[in-house]
Amino acid sequence: MEKIDKYQLISMTILFMIGSTPLYELGIGVKQDAWIVMVAGLLAGLLLLALYLYIQRNHAGMDFFQILNTHLGKLVGTVLSVCYVVYFAYESMRNTREFGDIINISFLPNTPLSLLMLVMVLLSGYAISKGVEVFFRVAEFMFPFTIFGYAALFCLIIGSNIIHLDRLLPVMEHGLLPILEQAIPEVISFPFGQIVVFLMFWSHLNEKRKMVRVSVYSYLFVGVLLLLFNVLNLAILDPSITSITTFPLLRSVRLIQIANFLERLDPVIILLIYIGIFVKMTAFYLGAVLGLAHLVRISRFKLTVVVGAAIYGMSFLAPNFIYHVWIGFAQNLKYHFPVFQICIPALLAAIIFCKSWNDKKKKRAKQPS
Repeated sequence: MEKIDKYQLISMTILFMIGSTPLYELGIGVKQDAWIVMVAGLLAGLLLLALYLYIQRNHAGMDFFQILNTHLGKLVGTVLSVCYVVYFAYESMRNTREFGDIINISFLPNTPLSLLMLVMVLLSGYAISKGVEVFFRVAEFMFPFTIFGYAALFCLIIGSNIIHLDRLLPVMEHGLLPILEQAIPEVISFPFGQIVVFLMFWSHLNEKRKMVRVSVYSYLFVGVLLLLFNVLNLAILDPSITSITTFPLLRSVRLIQIANFLERLDPVIILLIYIGIFVKMTAFYLGAVLGLAHLVRISRFKLTVVVGAAIYGMSFLAPNFIYHVWIGFAQNLKYHFPVFQICIPALLAAIIFCKSWNDKKKKRAKQPS
């Protein structure tokens, strides 16, 4: 089995969770309280992470599909495995389409969308063909550049004197209920619940005892980073403007101006977002390939081609970017993704707990009094 170390897991977890999330203002439905929505989603997502880690800790050498077959039986396990392959491929498709549309809208309006997405799928397919270990090494290589980029961006925003914290007031103007409605399940599903795909990768960690600590610390780091940029967008643009802006962070970055020299830093943020999208898209793509490998006896190269072709084909389902975003936020995050991120893992964890409790009860009964 291919092995990854804790530093590679840290890099992958952070880059994966960042993804394209900073581009959007999550929870903007409650205006200036959007940052509180992020806090609520972060805390709820932490419970979800604990659920995933509980499942993996009880089966250190197995990936998610093997765990499903072990506890749910071959028939149910196979059906759910097929569903998760489709889910992972669909998530990968969404990131592929996001990348193509963001580049198309922001920088290359005359470049065919089909070409931009094809390049993305080919790059991801090449990374996957090299295996889990190589892909995690790529993430480890890109990690310091990404963190340095976001840190420099934050410093430039501070130096530009464009932050107005009074725009975050009044706090909880309409109470707690609207905030919770925004956070659950939308903000839990995106981005925090997406880490369910790591059930396909944690079994490759060479230091299993460090899995929980590394994952939780990485999760909290990303949560604070996303919360920070959520607050910055509100404080820079004002909630009323943020709510009608497609990419609030891009608009915020365009306001940076230092000594009439440092300005128009759009390419920097696009590069950072591209790294995040590439990592997330490829991770879901790899999850689908690994899952399909459990179901059919075909070489990884052929599976990579088949899944890649499916991802590329599905990328054309949405007629435009606005519809693509609407499907994601208004439909997938509310009704579809929670089934794979919350319902099935919770059921699986309950079955594992009950079996473990029964096993312990039987052992105690066999012990001589």
